[in-house]
Amino acid sequence: MVDLSTHYMGFHLKNPLIIASSGLTKSVAKIKEFEEKGAAAIVLKSIFEEQIMMDVNNTLSFPDSYNVNPEAFDYVSELMTGNAVSEYMQLIREAKKAVSIPVFASINCVSLDEWVDIARDIEEAGADGLELNVFIMPNKLDISSQEHEQMYFDIIEKVTGSISIPVALKLGYYFSSLVH
Repeated sequence: MVDLSTHYMGFHLKNPLIIASSGLTKSVAKIKEFEEKGAAAIVLKSIFEEQIMMDVNNTLSFPDSYNVNPEAFDYVSELMTGNAVSEYMQLIREAKKAVSIPVFASINCVSLDEWVDIARDIEEAGADGLELNVFIMPNKLDISSQEHEQMYFDIIEKVTGSISIPVALKLGYYFSSLVH
């Protein structure tokens, strides 16, 4: 039989079949099914900071929002954000218990502090590695392409400096001059 084994993020995998981050990888039952069908690793569905922020804003936007106490707004915002992150950490813990293949987490944040904080939580929850799903829209005329690219390097440097699990960077195919 042909040896299909490979290496990814420091892990020896029995084959190159890694189930990518998608709606299919947000359930432990599906993750178990993928392992049973031969997957060598799983990347969990990304947790998106923007989605959490949008959910908070949608929950707290109502006609009388001008009457909302700022402390109440902050409390509900922090509670909802904490719940979303806690649910993701629970998914990591449950997936790690359910399967023997590597389980990689995936995050997409918009603020540098959140990249680092969530990465630490992910490592603590037991993920085998972390995929940084980075896309910063290059839509500001006052930021050069070099400055734009530097934002990516800054994120990578901060995250890898704060955790010890392997990190992969997921880049879209629309990018400035990455080779430079």
